[in-house]
Amino acid sequence: MKVGFVAIVGRTSVGKSTLVNKLVGSRVSIVARSSNTTRNVIKGIINGSDHQIILQDTPGLHKSSNEMGTRLNDVALATVSDYPDLILLVVDAYSGIGSGDIKLAKLLPKDTVVVLNKTDKLNGSQIASQLLTATEKLGFLDKAEFIPISSRNGYNLERLRDLLIQRMPEGQRFYEEDLTTDLPDEFMVAEIIREQVLKVLKQDVPQHVACRVLQYDPPFYRCEIVVDKDSQKPIILGKNGSRLGEIRRSASYKIGKGTVLDLHVKVDKTWSSYPERYGYLEF
Repeated sequence: MKVGFVAIVGRTSVGKSTLVNKLVGSRVSIVARSSNTTRNVIKGIINGSDHQIILQDTPGLHKSSNEMGTRLNDVALATVSDYPDLILLVVDAYSGIGSGDIKLAKLLPKDTVVVLNKTDKLNGSQIASQLLTATEKLGFLDKAEFIPISSRNGYNLERLRDLLIQRMPEGQRFYEEDLTTDLPDEFMVAEIIREQVLKVLKQDVPQHVACRVLQYDPPFYRCEIVVDKDSQKPIILGKNGSRLGEIRRSASYKIGKGTVLDLHVKVDKTWSSYPERYGYLEF
């Protein structure tokens, strides 16, 4: 049986979490347009009769302007240095290879698999051109394989999955065959709520929003949404609680039929200095 760990790394907003969800076949990582949406190493488990592949979705690497950003970068790089069986470097095929991609690639093994995502935004000749450019700019990865894909429409994902299976060593399953992630259910509920906060508010509130489940009694969940500025609380609430209501409805739908959410908004001006209190940077 082929079994192993695959670390998925890349800059922010290149589509790592969407790729993990598509390969696993279910939602294990939240997805939003905001940068640094992923705050933990999220494991997504691909199961087959003759294989089990544990994908490790890491925080996007970026130029950090605060302590939490620095720690997110550290978490991603620590995953790379923890001897995974394979590393996928995900880059944005639409915007092309940038200096950040090159800097990261220089830290990776020569046999890294370079995944050019977001090809759904390009035509055939543009994909070929970006593939050629990537092989030239990342030529120092002289044993690398380059695969253009689209996590959005599924282009080449089957080829990528087959490659992952091929590159895994022989072994025994680490997880039960029916598991798609090892994350606690409470954390997943909190992440779904945070995802909907980011989608409903868009750029009105920075991504420094935390969510935590205070009472877990399915289908009832009492949760808090945490911001670090007094001025952000009324933005999340909205006029007469309209925005909080929209967040509650959309999150309840995502969590499942019959879900009852009791949401509260809290201000904790120092939470990002102690993210472990809210379940971040722990997994």
